[in-house]
Parts: sequence; structure tokens; C-alpha cells
Amino acid sequence: MLEHYEEISYYILKLTGDKNLAKDLTQETYAKVLEVRKNQNIAVKKAYLYKIAQNLVIDKTRRDKILPQTTYEEDEHSIPEKERPESIVSSEFREEKLKECIKNLSTQNKKAFVLYYYKGYTRKEIAKIMNISTNAVEKNISRAILKIKEQIKKDF
Repeated sequence: MLEHYEEISYYILKLTGDKNLAKDLTQETYAKVLEVRKNQNIAVKKAYLYKIAQNLVIDKTRRDKILPQTTYEEDEHSIPEKERPESIVSSEFREEKLKECIKNLSTQNKKAFVLYYYKGYTRKEIAKIMNISTNAVEKNISRAILKIKEQIKKDF
């Protein structure tokens, strides 16, 4: 996790504008993460670091009232959820996990699943492509979904 130290420190610096405070909060971020790691395994460490850092900055701001009270127009001044670093890292992790789960499917299940969800074919079109019945296509897709869910539950 130390490979993210500079990145987290810079993120906090951008949020606070204070170099010394950024260093302190970065240290506190890592201390909290290490404290939590004793009790549980963290799957997406980088996203977790960002979230802890963000929460610490918010707590510090509230506690010390660092920022003056101003009207805040959220749409103009906030980063959309999908562009926030913790969201990007988390969605990349989920995407990689899904790809890994798909790779572990049987050939028939994988083909039906990919054709349906990624290529956008109908069940009837998939039946023609795979030379099986639409009922068999449905079963292959259902089995693929079940196996992916099982794999994800097992990993988390």
C-alpha cells in the first residue's frame, strides 16, 4: 500500500491546501487502514485509502472549521461520482474481477453469456449461432450468471 503514499498525500493536499496538514492526514490515513487491516482483509486497498483520506479531511474540516461557510453549488464544484479516483479504482477492480469470472466459465456458458450481455444478441440469434435451442441458451446464460455470483461471493 505504500506505493500509493505520494498519490494519497497529493490528493489530501489538493483538498486542504496545507502541506503540513496533508502530511499529518496522510499518516493518519495509513494508521487507520493498518488498524482496520488487523481485523479484515481489504479487497480494493487504493479505493479504501482514498475513502479514508476523504473522510479524515471532512472530519478535520468540520472539527476545526477550516473552510469559511459559503453557499456551495454542488453541481458546479464537485467531481461527478464516476470520475472520482476511488470510484475509478473500484470500478476497474470490479471489471477485472468480472473478466476473471467469465474466463472460468465453461465454453458454452461463456459463449452464451458474452454474446448476450456484451454483443447484444437475442436469445434466438444466439441459438442459431451456437446451433442449440433457445431453451439451452437460456440455461447457459442462467448457469453463467449463477457461477459468476458464486465466484464473487466466494472472493468477498
